[in-house]
Amino acid sequence: MEYFEDRERAESFGEVAADYDAYRPRYPSALITAIMHAAGSGAKVPRILDVGSGTGILASQLKYAGAEVLAVEPDAEMAAMARAKGLEVEVSTFEDWDGQHRTFDLISFGQSFHWVDPLVALPRIRTLLVPGGSLALAWNDIEPKGDLRTRLEAIAARFHPEGTSASLGTAGAAESFEPVEHPALAQLRATGFTAFESSFTEDLHSSKHDWLSMVFTYSAQLTMDPVKRAVMREEMAAEIPADGLDAANAALLILARI
Repeated sequence: MEYFEDRERAESFGEVAADYDAYRPRYPSALITAIMHAAGSGAKVPRILDVGSGTGILASQLKYAGAEVLAVEPDAEMAAMARAKGLEVEVSTFEDWDGQHRTFDLISFGQSFHWVDPLVALPRIRTLLVPGGSLALAWNDIEPKGDLRTRLEAIAARFHPEGTSASLGTAGAAESFEPVEHPALAQLRATGFTAFESSFTEDLHSSKHDWLSMVFTYSAQLTMDPVKRAVMREEMAAEIPADGLDAANAALLILARI
């Protein structure tokens, strides 16, 4: 099953909207700068459509950097969090969204492209971009450093034997991506986009509470049996030092043009 076809997981985030906004990481500043450069420079304020905006994490960073941002988000609770930040949000899936003949300098997906059907989304994106416009796909990929990563991954593997737990940096969820030849590149190139990828690495430190809170905002955990989820959290908590953990974020950015 493709990620976008698993609607239970795709629609699981609203119940933890507040934790999602509080504990999901922001994107590295260099990644935001790269997106803004792709959106265009000069006196014109770039107009960006942020798809699957969630609580507006990426959209807020782009707005703060100087863009005019319209967010599209299917979950009403997530959208309400984004609106509370002053963002303009329209509640809809991207596939059903009414573009009203609007066009954009750049369309962004922050941690969300895998939740749309690329066979529908990519042709649509072409019609929404101005000539020379860009598409930006971004993901954070955060991993604990040292032996702790191995121990936490072993716990996740026991609770997700079906194979959805490849990485603790993204909570052992299907939202984990390696920054080498991401499969979206082939999809983009097959539909006429010129695309390339970059990685932006930063070191982080997280408290035990904040790390666990982040881990349990990912769909693989949200759709678990509640008892098993609680046990998984307890086992992970026992492994993490009282003063927290060091981690690395190898954030991935794919930029594409038509």
